[in-house]
Amino acid sequence: MAIDLITQGKQKTTWSKKALIREAIWGYLFIAPNFLIILFFTIIPVFFSLYISLTNWTILGTPHFIGLENYQNIFSDKLARETFFNTFYFTVVSVPINVFLTLLLAVLLNQKIKGIAFFRTAFYLPVISATVAVSLMFMWILANNGLMNQILGSLGVEPIRWLTNPNIAMNTVIGVTIWKGLGLNMIIFLAALQDIPKELLEAASVDGANRIQKFFKITIPLLSPVIFFVTITGVISSFQSFDLVYNMTKGGPGHATTVIGYYIWKQAFDYMHMGYGAALAYIVFVAILVLTSIQWV
Repeated sequence: MAIDLITQGKQKTTWSKKALIREAIWGYLFIAPNFLIILFFTIIPVFFSLYISLTNWTILGTPHFIGLENYQNIFSDKLARETFFNTFYFTVVSVPINVFLTLLLAVLLNQKIKGIAFFRTAFYLPVISATVAVSLMFMWILANNGLMNQILGSLGVEPIRWLTNPNIAMNTVIGVTIWKGLGLNMIIFLAALQDIPKELLEAASVDGANRIQKFFKITIPLLSPVIFFVTITGVISSFQSFDLVYNMTKGGPGHATTVIGYYIWKQAFDYMHMGYGAALAYIVFVAILVLTSIQWV
C-alpha cells in the first residue's frame, strides 16, 4: 500500500513537472514575437550604434574604426555646444510650463458638469493630430503675413517675425510644442486625480479645510509620483524633440532653434557623418541619465 502511494506521488510529480514545462514553452512562444521585435529593433540597434559611434562611416562605405575621436570632436564642436544649450533651454522652459498647465487643466476638467467630455476631447485632439499638419497650421498662423500678425495689425501692433527672428523663434517652437502635448499629460493627471480617495477630501472638509488647503495639503502630495513621472518623460521628450523643429524652422534662423535631435539627424543623414551622429546620440543618452538621476535624488 505504501509503495503504491509513493508510486502515485512520483507519477503526480512527474506529471506536474511536464505540465509546468508545457506551460513554460507556451509562455515563451507567446512572448517570442515581442521579444524578437525588441531584439532586432531595440537591443541590436543600441549596441550597433555604440560600435558605429567609434567609427567613421558614411552609410554607403565600410566603417573605419577611429576609437573615441568622434566624442573628442563633440567637445571641440562649437555648433554642438550651441545645440546642447538650445536643448537645455528648450527643456528648462517647456517642461515646467507643460507640467503646470496640464495639472491646472486636469483640475479644471475634473468636474462633474454637463458637457465636460467635449472639453476633455478638445484638449486631447492635438495629441493625436499629425505633427506635419500641426506644423503647417502654425506656419500659416505665424507667418510674417499670417493670421496672428493680421490680428495684431488690426490692433495697431507691428508684425512680429515669429519664426524668422532668432530671439523669438525658439520660444515660438516651445509654445507650439507645449500646445500639442497638453492633452497627454492632462489625461495622466486627470486619471490620478480621480484615483484620490474621496474620503480624505471629505474628512479635510469636516476639519474645516478650504479648497486651496485641500489642494496643497492632500492633492499635491498624493500626485507627487505622477508629477515626477510627467517631469521625467517631459525631459526625455524634450531631448528627443525633432519633428516640429524640422517642419517649422529647419533649425533656423541661423541655428537659433537647432536642438540636439535635429542636429543628430543633420549630421547622420544630411552630412552622412553617421559615426558622429551616433556619438551625439550617446552623449544625449548620458545627459538624460544624469538629469533623471538628479531628479530621483
